[in-house]
Amino acid sequence: MQKVIKVDGKVITLFEDGTYCEKDNVSDELFKQIVEAESEEEVFALMCPEHGQRMKEYESVQEFMGDIKDSQLLTLKGESVYWEDVSQLSMPIELVRAVLDAEAKHDEVRIDTYRNFWTLMSLNPDERCRKNLFWFLNKNGLVISRCGFFVAYRNADFKEIDENGVEVYTDAHTHKMSIRIGEVVTMPRENCDPVQENTCSRGLHLGAKWWLQKGYYGNQGLVCLCNPADVVAVPPLDNYGKLRTCAYLPIEKAEFDDNGQVIPFKQHDGFDCGYVTKVIYEGLMGTEEDSSYRIEIPEVPGISKQNISDKLLDIAMKCITERQV
Repeated sequence: MQKVIKVDGKVITLFEDGTYCEKDNVSDELFKQIVEAESEEEVFALMCPEHGQRMKEYESVQEFMGDIKDSQLLTLKGESVYWEDVSQLSMPIELVRAVLDAEAKHDEVRIDTYRNFWTLMSLNPDERCRKNLFWFLNKNGLVISRCGFFVAYRNADFKEIDENGVEVYTDAHTHKMSIRIGEVVTMPRENCDPVQENTCSRGLHLGAKWWLQKGYYGNQGLVCLCNPADVVAVPPLDNYGKLRTCAYLPIEKAEFDDNGQVIPFKQHDGFDCGYVTKVIYEGLMGTEEDSSYRIEIPEVPGISKQNISDKLLDIAMKCITERQV
């Protein structure tokens, strides 16, 4: 049992193992709480709040590590976590927590979603994109479809009606691009700015719904699907809400309710959208004549090209079978 001594406003607590802690300017109310504390941990929490916080963080980390060790999906090696069925690339902590939560709740839809997302994310050659994208999507309320692509938004300006009667939009910055619903918009990755800290820079821009509501860079909002592999930069700013990519797929015009809020994308699971299958098949197996969009499996340590290719085709096939149910 600890021994508590108070001299003026200073309190010293002696513990059975010979150690002690002290605190100045202790009020009568706090002194009463210290005297009545039933354990050394309580005393530490009262006299040294920072120690109590560190202990809580330590216990939380220990519990987290235990959850990883018990996981049937994830593997802990040293201080890094891997989804070895997907790749040998270390996972960001936010995604690890999400996968563990889905596993604990036996939520197979979320598990499929995260597996497909990380499969595509593993194709991204930029380590910082792999680290930051899941955080960015959660922070800005952007939905990951079950196929692993994510839904994001951008504004564009109306350009013309083409000879086939299709509406064509363009970017508000250069007015040189032709953007059509259902056609992948691309630019060479090497022409994009990969510096994560740069905000408005070279690349195709996608963002959160509130970018549409502000009316930035165009008069027509577009709902887009983006492959995590194509993301080039994720500015690590809490309140920015926009990223750069080298490809995206416009899938419909954004609609607004009576309060000016963006109406959520209706096919939120992604499997109701035939574009995903088309993009994956063309990206993997198409020629340059077939499509301007290519899925490149990079030479990144920790990736098996055959394994990733098989998993991409599995995603495309699952899209087909889910639409047929």
